Amino acid sequence: MQETDSAYSGFAELRAIEESLRRYNADIVRNLSGCLEGRKRVLDFGAGIGTLAMEWEKQTGVKPDCLEVDARQRQMILERGFRCYAAIDSASKTFEAIYSSNVLEHIEDDLGALVSMYSLLEEGGVLALYVPAFMCLFSELDRSAGHYRRYGRAELIHKTMRAGFRVVKCEYSDCLGFAAWLANGATFPGAAALRLYDRWIYPVSRVLDGVGMRRVAGKNLILIAKK
Repeated sequence: MQETDSAYSGFAELRAIEESLRRYNADIVRNLSGCLEGRKRVLDFGAGIGTLAMEWEKQTGVKPDCLEVDARQRQMILERGFRCYAAIDSASKTFEAIYSSNVLEHIEDDLGALVSMYSLLEEGGVLALYVPAFMCLFSELDRSAGHYRRYGRAELIHKTMRAGFRVVKCEYSDCLGFAAWLANGATFPGAAALRLYDRWIYPVSRVLDGVGMRRVAGKNLILIAKK
């Protein structure tokens, strides 16, 4: 994951997601941070504009370091008061935990990225991943967002283990999001549609996940692993 000065074409989309999917973003952090057993030295790998870093600090009291290769996004993260590395080899320490949300699918050499995360973790450190699931959902929207893939559960587990990790759990998230993504097709939803989903549909999806749908299907996968 190397530094780049190229502007990310989805900057506006990141702002829309931050402003319109507040429940969704809060739940991502809740799901990932709950598995990190109170670890304090945390890295947000591929932090975007710092949306989850801010939510992470709000929920846990821990201010994560960030890693973001895009210069425009990195500048926003710095303005928001977070330390932000421009590339993996610029990180000045190892971490007790690393989390990464909707990032790995943007990296062509995803196994190499997982190996890099492994190298940044201290022994016994925890990795928490949130990635899009099911290649059958791969659409023009994925392509326009710069996705190389969506993940099958077995594929994600296999690659994480190849990088050296011991996988603790891997389960689906956002079961209703599966149908919503399938129905949406090629275009990024507008702010009104995102707010509708966040307020009315995602809360139901979360309940269904909790009563067992996370074992069956979902728009995303959550993986927890240890070094």
